[in-house]
Amino acid sequence: MFKTIFLIVLLVTTSLLNAQETPDENRDKIVAALEDYFFLEREAIHLHLDKSTFLTNEKIWLQGYVINRKTKKAFFTTNVYVVLYDEAGTVVTEKLVYAYNGTFSGVIDLNPKLHSGLYYIQVYTNWMNNFSEDESSIFKINIINPQEGIKNYNKIDEESLDITLHPEGGNFINGIKNTIGIRVKDCRNNAPDNLEAMIQNSKGETLKTVRLNTAGFGKFEVNPDDDFESVTVTYENKTMTKSLTDKHGIGFGLEVNNFSMEGKTILKIKTNIATLALLKDKKTYVLIHQDGKYLINDLILDKNAPEQTLALQNTDLFSGINTIRIIDSSMKEWANRNFYNAPKKESTIALIKNIRKADKIEFSGYYNTPNTNLSIAVLPTDSKSTTENYSIVAGLGINPYLSEPLMNANYYLLYPKRITNYELDLFIINQDKLKYSWENIKSTKPAPNFSFDIGLTLKGSISKNIKNKSDHTVKIVSFKDQIIKSTPVNDQGEYEFENLILADSTNLSMSILKLPNFETVEGKLSFQLLNRRKPFYKSFKPSSQCKGPIDTEPLTNLDIPNFAGKAIELEEVKIEKKLTYQRVIGNGFLTGYKVDESLENIDLLSFIERNGFIVMRQYGEATIYSRINNTFNGQRPMPQIMIDGRVLINQFEFTTMRMSDFDEIYISSNALVPGMLNRFGIIRAYTKKNFKPIHVKADPNNIFIKEAFAMYPNFNNAQFENTNNRGFDYYGLIEWKPLISTKDEGQFSIRITDYNKPQVKAIIEGITPEGTLIHEEIILDMKQ
Repeated sequence: MFKTIFLIVLLVTTSLLNAQETPDENRDKIVAALEDYFFLEREAIHLHLDKSTFLTNEKIWLQGYVINRKTKKAFFTTNVYVVLYDEAGTVVTEKLVYAYNGTFSGVIDLNPKLHSGLYYIQVYTNWMNNFSEDESSIFKINIINPQEGIKNYNKIDEESLDITLHPEGGNFINGIKNTIGIRVKDCRNNAPDNLEAMIQNSKGETLKTVRLNTAGFGKFEVNPDDDFESVTVTYENKTMTKSLTDKHGIGFGLEVNNFSMEGKTILKIKTNIATLALLKDKKTYVLIHQDGKYLINDLILDKNAPEQTLALQNTDLFSGINTIRIIDSSMKEWANRNFYNAPKKESTIALIKNIRKADKIEFSGYYNTPNTNLSIAVLPTDSKSTTENYSIVAGLGINPYLSEPLMNANYYLLYPKRITNYELDLFIINQDKLKYSWENIKSTKPAPNFSFDIGLTLKGSISKNIKNKSDHTVKIVSFKDQIIKSTPVNDQGEYEFENLILADSTNLSMSILKLPNFETVEGKLSFQLLNRRKPFYKSFKPSSQCKGPIDTEPLTNLDIPNFAGKAIELEEVKIEKKLTYQRVIGNGFLTGYKVDESLENIDLLSFIERNGFIVMRQYGEATIYSRINNTFNGQRPMPQIMIDGRVLINQFEFTTMRMSDFDEIYISSNALVPGMLNRFGIIRAYTKKNFKPIHVKADPNNIFIKEAFAMYPNFNNAQFENTNNRGFDYYGLIEWKPLISTKDEGQFSIRITDYNKPQVKAIIEGITPEGTLIHEEIILDMKQ
């Protein structure tokens, strides 16, 4: 075989590459198909769970992160559905949670009568229904009913053990050196340890042996003259043999190596003489893409060079999963392959013990990027309750692009090295299929048939006996959710409120007002909440096909925590000043201030400036601006300002008030505000009870909204009778902080309950404003 190595280093972006070359109609068709298919924004959602094994006495605490995959930054998604399934695929609970600025907090209450077993949390949005691929995220958890014991899902199911073979690049090609991936697994994706695969020829002779890793993955090379026939693996009393019958006379082989050379990915493209002859009159391209972002280059075919090597700089590739495809000028795909390009880790989080306050120890934290959103779970160092170890790096950077999510992510990602990079690539090679099929990409274009919901829609009609219906408006008031809104009535007597943020069990006071004087009119109102329940058409279905029973291991009193019969309020609740409006939807994502004697005498606008805004004073008036200019025309955005739930059209009312007029203020200078008004940052102020209300009392026409956005309660840990035992060390939870935002200097703080443990483990996840993903695990000394 002739072999010539060509080194091609891709040092320019696609746009520059295309600009420097002559127009190419075929290349343009490939690019157009890719851009059309990924034109609609796609969301990716990750859940940071406080742990992954729960007892039925506990709650599941979660923090969600939502990004726009085009930008890798926080997305303005608001409506996220969180569904808990049992292992049979039956819905246990369903919630609609409110996301803000790319994050959301939630809790799932567990029924003490739930059976022990595997359960699955699926998170999705209605917008995800627009795509043929499943863009939701699924998280496997283990629930233990202490009365039943714990089920052993790690035991090998020998009967269902099977081998699958995966040629690198998708096809086994005659006449070239092929790389073949091997995977051995049972019906629960378990693999035995210390497996060895025998590579055999047609005579049953062993050509070589390959040792598989602990996850059951491996790979081997087959030379053209090897007469390769089958792979055989033996485990205890079972011998498995798999033949690769689908062999092709023409095609391409792909070999990717991104673990041997620092900063480089080596790509080998191999073919045979028959393929070169077939494609001599066609152009062939190497396409590397992630969603709609791409690099494309001509693949020069030469009968004297059936193997070519491309050396790619990792900095020119896309962070996360990249897909490489070989495509000819007739839009036929010849080979494909996913590979992972690890993002560069720029800095780490520092946590330093500071002071003790009651039963809490305060730690001061630092990360080098301000306005970074973090969530922190604190567990005993011997915890067995994080075996699934989901990582945000995998959740947002790997799993959205694969047909099978990466399990045991910490092994590959927490402390990466050459061997773990190699094993991660083994996992990627042995995916059964690419998630994004080229046949779909070149033949279809997703259409926005399902809405991108922002809040809830309340729709209805007024009484039929009211004349001149379009001369009326409908007004709603919710003191619980701080909402005062009105909307016009059309000629048919119909009204519609869009983008409502309503909590579960909300009372709405509704009234009909006649224009132009807004006089209250007697009349009944009909209503319906349109978009509270949006089904997902790719709902979770269990993949396990195991037929045999699952062994259950009993638990002694020493193996599980002992829970107290009565809940005792934590000391922190007693000593801290409670914020009344913190549970109003959206306020949990803002920094809240109680206007007490220490604040009420300071200047309101000075307070606003200290919290990240610019205040321009001129001719006795003041205007508040964001410090961030996100427009091309240079017009600096202003924040959205709300007083008692009313969105102000202009700032005059707010800027002429005093600090002492307010009871509480919630503020964020970096909050995203959806809409066309060029708003950035949010200020929500609530007046004192003796402050004269400015709205007109609504005429009662009350309705009750039972199910809307789920309320998120303040974290309150399960109450334990004793925490100095093995059960608490294995399955207990020490602290949960769902939403922490670093300040301008990157600092933050966290208080951790002292359960008399010398050390604890903090699991920290988060995302920066620029989309850098954070997953760190830190051992903290509690006694020194």
